[in-house]
Amino acid sequence: MKKIISSLIILLVLSFLFLAYTETRQQSPDSQNWWVVYFSNPKDESLNFVIENNSDKNNFHYAISLDKDLIKEADIEINKGIRKEIPVTIENSEGKKITIRASVGADIEEIYKNFGK
Repeated sequence: MKKIISSLIILLVLSFLFLAYTETRQQSPDSQNWWVVYFSNPKDESLNFVIENNSDKNNFHYAISLDKDLIKEADIEINKGIRKEIPVTIENSEGKKITIRASVGADIEEIYKNFGK
């Protein structure tokens, strides 16, 4: 009876250790392959945005549109683990939709802000 209880306790401890290890590994940004684009401050009227890269790809392209008109586009290199803020200044954006589209390879992310009248 003591052997069975001891075996179960050892198995339970090993299971907890394994789960803790895998959970820690999954939460580490270095072990994942993702990137994201977001506004530096989404609540104000600033259009500065951030591209944060935790993927193996590093050649990004972004395009900024005012309504349907392309205002600016550029290529930027952002290495893995780097967060790059891109400043944006656009005049006369009152009542218009600003769209920022970032891409790397075939992956495309889009963010936007509407400025009411």
